[in-house]
Amino acid sequence: MAGERPFMASTTAPLWVALNPLIWIFWLLDFLLYILLPFPFVGPILTIVKLCRRGKSSSHETDNQLKIRCNEEIDGVANLRTTPTQGMNTAFELIQDSCMKHQNLKAMGTRTFLGWHKPGKFPLKIFGDTKWITYGQLKQQYEAFGRGLLSLGMEPLSKEASSAVADRFEQIPGPNCMLIFEETCANWMTAALGAMSQSIVVATSYSTLGMSAVGEALNETRSPVILCNYKDVAKVATLQENCPHLKSIIYTRNYVEENEPNLNPDDFGGLRVLSFDEVVTLGNVVTVGNDASPAPAINPPAPEQLAVIMYTSGSTGKPKGVVLKHSSLAGALAGLYGYLTGFLNSSASTEAEQEVYLAYLPAAHILEFAAELSVLTLGAAVGYSDPKTISSKGAVRKMPDGSLNGEPTGYGNHPPGGIQEFAPTLMAAVPKIWDILKKGVEATIGGKSGVVQALFLAAFAGRSAAIQQGRTSYLCDLIFKKTYQMLGGRLKLCISGGGPISADVQNFIRVVFRTNLIQGYGLTETCSTGTVQPYWSVDDSVVGPPLRSTAIRLNDCNEVLDRDGKPYLNTDRMHLGSNCLGRGEVWIRGPSVSSGYYMMEEKTREDFDADGWFHTGDIAIWTPTGMIKIVDRLKNLVKLKGGEYIAIESMEATYSQSVFVNGINGGIMCYGDGEMDRPVALVQVNNVELEKWATASGVSFASLEDLCKNEKAIEHVTKDLNAIGKPKLGRNELLASVALLPGSGPMDGTDVSCPWTPDNQYLTASNKLNRKPILKGFESIMTPLRNKGIR
Repeated sequence: MAGERPFMASTTAPLWVALNPLIWIFWLLDFLLYILLPFPFVGPILTIVKLCRRGKSSSHETDNQLKIRCNEEIDGVANLRTTPTQGMNTAFELIQDSCMKHQNLKAMGTRTFLGWHKPGKFPLKIFGDTKWITYGQLKQQYEAFGRGLLSLGMEPLSKEASSAVADRFEQIPGPNCMLIFEETCANWMTAALGAMSQSIVVATSYSTLGMSAVGEALNETRSPVILCNYKDVAKVATLQENCPHLKSIIYTRNYVEENEPNLNPDDFGGLRVLSFDEVVTLGNVVTVGNDASPAPAINPPAPEQLAVIMYTSGSTGKPKGVVLKHSSLAGALAGLYGYLTGFLNSSASTEAEQEVYLAYLPAAHILEFAAELSVLTLGAAVGYSDPKTISSKGAVRKMPDGSLNGEPTGYGNHPPGGIQEFAPTLMAAVPKIWDILKKGVEATIGGKSGVVQALFLAAFAGRSAAIQQGRTSYLCDLIFKKTYQMLGGRLKLCISGGGPISADVQNFIRVVFRTNLIQGYGLTETCSTGTVQPYWSVDDSVVGPPLRSTAIRLNDCNEVLDRDGKPYLNTDRMHLGSNCLGRGEVWIRGPSVSSGYYMMEEKTREDFDADGWFHTGDIAIWTPTGMIKIVDRLKNLVKLKGGEYIAIESMEATYSQSVFVNGINGGIMCYGDGEMDRPVALVQVNNVELEKWATASGVSFASLEDLCKNEKAIEHVTKDLNAIGKPKLGRNELLASVALLPGSGPMDGTDVSCPWTPDNQYLTASNKLNRKPILKGFESIMTPLRNKGIR
């Protein structure tokens, strides 16, 4: 019966719903409409076509000995695509071409930041109208910015120097690199394109990293110029004593009120401090030497020149600088652009025809960087937001009459949230975002009446079945119309990347938000390219076939065993009872693959082999339809005392579905080692659900912190997690116990009651668990918890 336990959607309607005859009438009418609309029996014919397409292999083997597989459209490794457009061999050329083709269309949109609204404990950003620049204006801006960098003393990095850096691991010789230390915004990408326009290298550093990491990046790259936020200028200026190459700071006004004055350069110890707009102005008047004529508009890079040094988020230690040439960026676009044009409009001539991409993930992460380059090449409009204000919960909107609106009013009606403001047709997110959306909807429906819950569950089960059967579900679509509008009402596809997503979450988004959610797989070292699930695919837990610019092989892993005690071999035809076409560590090769790590020859030789294969460290299988399914990472396949292996990331993706896991505060981290018999987990707990359970169960508590230490609460959450894991995980992957974390403490991470965030370094900038800092910071909790996993 509704209300007996926390509300969760299921592909199978619960008994109390399925026994209602009205529900069966609803399902029957839905099926009849599918047969009769839009014309009798057209729907079933289309279903047969869809099902035939699903059964076709999306990749094929091109080398019987090495078991190399390529996209179905590619003959072999020698024929991998290097560019989406013949004759254009760098990403910069492709962007230039797009700017000329779409010069009158919208390129980048930024919401006007008007300050802060403080209704309670947490302040909210106030936004006004969105300001757009066209592709023609974007081209003018980044070209002027590039010339402005020359006037600040920067110089192009030559082909010879690029080769020394990329192939011989030498340091950048002179003032050839600009470091970007800023959150995602229009100025971030414009500055990067401006640097590329003069063959200047771009180094990226996450905005959440501390000043010591920024200083290291400045010194390693000898960057004379850094782009940062207005609020960070003073902190960056303190680095000049230990960063002798730093000469200029360029600041953006991202989330800075318009009435804030420009900074006074005299306040920063001799550093040249300019706003982004001042550098653009400088570039419009800059001259070469004593010549009165303007500097050359651009000094475009060659494919073999160095484009980006992208520092990873550092979850495994000191951040590595991944070296990406301009040819790598073009290779990435060859795969990603070719994929996107399969379902997005690449020939828009009016704003109404334009695709729209919502940019809010860290631009210093390869997923966001490659996605933005791809959609700009496509001629799409890019609307900029941030993770905290994509929904209306994190912002308010100033209305034309001066009042403040905090309600999600929908596209075109002055909504506060970025997702309704821009109403994207394409959206990417990490698994944590999708999990938060799922639990948010379930929490809302869980507070409604039994009738509403029954209708939701019936529609969910009905639409889930219809999707897998390849048919339309008209009545169920009506039920989920409101949730579709929550994401702007124009989405054509959602993409998940940056880690494994559970099958339940993927299916939930696909069903409730009426938009297919597919997975992609790539790494910084492969410029975000590897595989992408076909846009029409409704399979769960697969990341798709190779893109047209990548070849993939699964290399034997004899040193680790699956939960059945068998090694991962590329000749395997079974995986844990299911058919497959091979198993092993994912190796990727192709034009998008990096040349290695900046000034790290030994690490490069370890991860990149002489034949051009990058060894990812991820364990995967080939599905019968030629798609990759990631099983786990080598480093996260942990051997317990009894010799059994457990897959940590797969466990976390499964257990995160529990209503007691709070994804906003960081989620769940599983742990096991060779001295333990069973794994354990740290759980950032959903306080509302835990307190609701305690009240209903008669468990008294003085505070939330007190409740998290209660043995009955710990036992109940452990039991709930294992109930979710039992049908999907191995016996040895079930948890011995958990520790419940309230997430109510200070955000700076100084107390074990704090949430995990990128700011306190317990999550990486891409919202992945930062395991070593968590183990260190929560040692007082982990030590007794670990002992519970030892018999």
